[in-house]
Amino acid sequence: MRLHSLTLNNVGVYRGAQTVTFSTLTTQPITLIGGKNGTGKTSLLDSILLVLYGNRARRILNGMAYGQYLHGLVHHGERTASVSLEFDRAEDGQIVHYVVERSWRRTSRGRSNDRLLVTTNGESRSDLTGAWPEFVEGIMPMAVAELAIFDGEKIEALADPASSTEVLRTSMFGLLGLDLVDRLRSDLQHYRRRAAKAHDSEASSDLRLRLGDAEVALADVTEQRDAAAQVLDAAQSLRSDLQSQLQQATDRLARAGGGLHAEREALNRRLVESGVAGDTVERELLELAASDLPLTLVPSLLKAVTAARDQHDAATLAGELRSRMESRDEHIAKRLETQLGLDRAEATAVRHLFKADLDGTESPPPPTFIPTHDAAETSQSLLRNRMRGLQADARRLVDALAEHHAESERLERTLAAAPTNDAIASVVQDVATIEAELRVAERSVESALLSFGDANRRVEQEQRAVDNLAHEILDAGAADANAARIAREVTAADEVLTEFADHMIRKHLGRITDAINSSLRDLLRKDGLVYGVSIDPSDLSVTLLDECDQPLDAKRLSAGERQIMATAVLWGLSQCTGMTLPTVIDSPVGRLDRSHRTNLVDHYFPEAARQVVLLSTDEEIVGEHLTRLLPHIGAQYRLDFDETEGSTSVTEGYFDD
Repeated sequence: MRLHSLTLNNVGVYRGAQTVTFSTLTTQPITLIGGKNGTGKTSLLDSILLVLYGNRARRILNGMAYGQYLHGLVHHGERTASVSLEFDRAEDGQIVHYVVERSWRRTSRGRSNDRLLVTTNGESRSDLTGAWPEFVEGIMPMAVAELAIFDGEKIEALADPASSTEVLRTSMFGLLGLDLVDRLRSDLQHYRRRAAKAHDSEASSDLRLRLGDAEVALADVTEQRDAAAQVLDAAQSLRSDLQSQLQQATDRLARAGGGLHAEREALNRRLVESGVAGDTVERELLELAASDLPLTLVPSLLKAVTAARDQHDAATLAGELRSRMESRDEHIAKRLETQLGLDRAEATAVRHLFKADLDGTESPPPPTFIPTHDAAETSQSLLRNRMRGLQADARRLVDALAEHHAESERLERTLAAAPTNDAIASVVQDVATIEAELRVAERSVESALLSFGDANRRVEQEQRAVDNLAHEILDAGAADANAARIAREVTAADEVLTEFADHMIRKHLGRITDAINSSLRDLLRKDGLVYGVSIDPSDLSVTLLDECDQPLDAKRLSAGERQIMATAVLWGLSQCTGMTLPTVIDSPVGRLDRSHRTNLVDHYFPEAARQVVLLSTDEEIVGEHLTRLLPHIGAQYRLDFDETEGSTSVTEGYFDD
């Protein structure tokens, strides 16, 4: 089944014909519809159920008479209304295009009757119109529709450990067709009671009186249970509203800088620490600058100092050598003069010869300046190895100082953006108030659940008493072949139906559990405590499992994790229907935090079905989540409510447009 379009004409807040055309693209299966609270999102979801199931759509009727519901659904000031759904499905290898329309008129009696029109491939089908309730069960059974078309409250109910078993039982019975078995068993009990009341015998007269009293008691406790159910529904609805309000208030707090406000003290502390660390680095850098570091800026001068020292040493050595050679030459000249008997002129000539030879020896030039020994040693040490170490230390300290300055500037900017106590006080107060109200609402739900559970047990007890009395009456008339046959066959049929339901559950439970666990792995991606679930076939209670397949206390899960688990349950069940159905979700992430919203946006919505319709508020799928989802969106709409006209119109585009 593939949806094409939905048209609402004068329905609820919609004036005139307003149409949503759904995306049918395989690569972009999502149709995203945005609307603020009260603009008619839920009406779109309910209209799909209304046009398909009419007066059998009990969930949207909520106990109201169908004619009264239709009458109240007509847009104010208008006389007629209609809902039209276009879809196609494959039949015998061909695609058949359907248009299903329900229309009705406002009447003075306060009740309206609808008119159904069905066409296939443009041809009116009166045969399908008459048999539509049976035919639509083959397209999308109503029990299965609740797995494909649902709102946030369905997820909320499954996420609540106290009510999840009953919700799962209802969903699974619908999936397996066992809701019909339940109705058959109930009808059998009613038939047995009627037969018992109609049976006439002396032995059963007292029993019939007791049966009448038991039925009165059953009616009383049933009424009490219904009242407890209404109280529970009201408490859960209030809790759901408060959870939504808390999420919105938390979002407002985040936009107002609540996170920064909460971190102000920590930010101030980090700013001080960054400043102290920067001062320490700066002192180290100053000490380094006061050492030999500046000399590393003039390597040529260091080389000149070293060279001058070398020249000075060479000149000193040359001078000492010349002095020694002059002494040697004079010693030789005197010995020559004495031993050879040279006269003065010859001795003088020898001395001139030695001097000329010595003067002819090349001597190093003297340096232009004479550095001190320490200066020369420092220059040589810097040039050999210390220069690189000093420069590396300087770069390290400069980089560290720059990092501390940048960190301090960032923290100062962040602190400047953090709101003051006065600026954020009202939003903080709103969050605190809603949290307090939510805690009270949680206790109210727990109390209402206990009351409903007690009332339900009393109903079951009285029901068993009524059934037992009916059985006794029929047994008392065992001589009556008809009474005996009724008692025998009703009991046998009830046993067969019970055994059949148990067999069907055990047969399919493994496949269903595997599908739920697969969906759970896709959604949690090992980010949470839950690694799987097991379902008890006897009562369909759900046990959470950790990574070692050991039972996990549901109380350890956050609200977000419980809702992710509930979504996985619905996803897994929908995959077991064996049908290609669209998924339509109202307020899909309204009560989830950012990280769990991201999980659904990334791993669920694009894969939930071949066709997905999301009805979002202006605070759910926006910003980053919208950006992540955009590649999968084939159609976008916005519900614009005109307060002057009191009506909503459907416009192409989304909030961020």
